[in-house]
Amino acid sequence: MVSTPAARSTLPAVRTVVSLVLGRGGFRIAYHGIGLVLLAWWGAEVFAIYASAVGATAWLALLSSGPEKAVLKLVPRLPRTGGVVARTAVLTSALPLAVALVLVLVLATAGSVVVVYPLAAAWSAALGLLTVLVAVHRASGRPMHDSRGFLLLAVLLPVAVLAGVSGGLSPGGQLALLAAVTLGVALWSARGAVPIGALLARPRRGATTAIVRAELLLGLYEPLGSAAVGVLYAVLALSGQREASTTLYLALLMSSVVGSLTLYLLRIYQPVSSLRLRGTGARAGVDIARRLLIVGLGAGVFGCALVGAVAGQLSAAALIVLLLCFEIPIHAVVSLALFLLENAGRQQLTIAAASAATQFVAVAVLAALLVPAHGPPAALWVLVASYAVLAATTLPRLRSEQGS
Repeated sequence: MVSTPAARSTLPAVRTVVSLVLGRGGFRIAYHGIGLVLLAWWGAEVFAIYASAVGATAWLALLSSGPEKAVLKLVPRLPRTGGVVARTAVLTSALPLAVALVLVLVLATAGSVVVVYPLAAAWSAALGLLTVLVAVHRASGRPMHDSRGFLLLAVLLPVAVLAGVSGGLSPGGQLALLAAVTLGVALWSARGAVPIGALLARPRRGATTAIVRAELLLGLYEPLGSAAVGVLYAVLALSGQREASTTLYLALLMSSVVGSLTLYLLRIYQPVSSLRLRGTGARAGVDIARRLLIVGLGAGVFGCALVGAVAGQLSAAALIVLLLCFEIPIHAVVSLALFLLENAGRQQLTIAAASAATQFVAVAVLAALLVPAHGPPAALWVLVASYAVLAATTLPRLRSEQGS
């Protein structure tokens, strides 16, 4: 089921890392590129329906981050129960997809404006399932399944969009086609992911509960971060600025690409990091995380203050560019800090999960106060401020944990 202990403690070869990054990079380019094609074809008004649905449900793909990270963290530490970890991860990541498909059936006759949301949710959930399946392959010593699966999807998504454009599909029809293609690639990637013996094996009492708990804690940061972006889209729509969703979507393209690459690189090195962030390694990791959070806090406060000072002198487009110059690096710094905490130990994992929840609450509150009046620039300002809030509330927890 899993690689040997020696292999698990060795850094991935450069060629393997490059192959994996190319696979995910190709997918990300295709994922965002099809949005630009659809914008050009439909126009801003129709595209806003697609952008609003995709933006509001993209966080569902990241529900897989908990099962995925559980596989990559726990299998190296618990090789004898690797099959149970993999089975639990696949089943839990398939649950959001099942719920989304049921909603599609229930709302199929409710009108295209309504059904686009469960269709977008099904697409996002299928992406999440694919992510977990290829993670199981990586944890089992088969990294090329990851690269091949996402490269295949990178080819098929543009084909699906061209087919939809040629057929004059509506946003709902296009999302249904994209979801079907992604689910097909996930089923293709499922071959050999979890051996039959692991599917039938009876886990030790309490093992499944412990695995699900780890999945929940490990999986909070990324889906809550994406859900926070969904809140920004929702506030824009509820405040009568649905067309501004296109501006926010385009503004976050570069941030999403860089952020996804950062998080994926952390995933690649997670199995090795999981083994090294124990004992004295855990203490060293927490110390580095603390320093990173201090940097993130300072940069976030400075960025928010600077934008507030020049807001009346710059156009909305210039403010968005300036805010992205802060949002992208601060997100990377905070993500690395929480990655170290998640893999250091149970107590640090709980702290990281609480920090993710704090950031989401900060976005929800600040968005309600600022976005209706100031639109997309305020939405990006809220994201930058939320990273500062996360860092400010996490640092005292780390000091308390160190003193206990």
